[in-house]
Amino acid sequence: MKTCPYCGTNIERMDRQHYYCDFCCMKLDARIVKENHERLDVRFREFALAAHIDKTTPEIMTLSTFELLCLLKMIRQERNDMYHHMHVFRRAGDAGSNDFKKVEKESGRDYIYFTKKAFIVENIIRSRLGFVPRRITEKYLTKYLENIQNDKKGPMIIRTQRQSS
Repeated sequence: MKTCPYCGTNIERMDRQHYYCDFCCMKLDARIVKENHERLDVRFREFALAAHIDKTTPEIMTLSTFELLCLLKMIRQERNDMYHHMHVFRRAGDAGSNDFKKVEKESGRDYIYFTKKAFIVENIIRSRLGFVPRRITEKYLTKYLENIQNDKKGPMIIRTQRQSS
């Protein structure tokens, strides 16, 4: 029996690729339709790759919220490192070497790049969670992961009769 992944209602096939849920008043793609009142799957990886930083905004938007939190932690660290390098090379350049001025400019460009990437990821997270965490620690990520793993998994069934004891 095919059921809506949002409310658990029995649904009817519209065509080869779609179903319709009367309760939700929406057309559902056949790929997300469930059986026997199952809930939607939560899709996520338990990590993010540094290579994700260089993805385009539309590509970043496809990552799970957990992956985005991991990615933001990495980006913030890279941004902090670039700021530190920029500061160190500025001081070295002030001491007289033009070689350091060039590296200071490169660090500055990288700092701007990571700042913009942080803005992108923060805004995607804000649109999903309603806020952006000030600090993302390993403890925060572990707790978030535990919440995902301990989430409701049981079927969406409405009991209409009392259970006898």
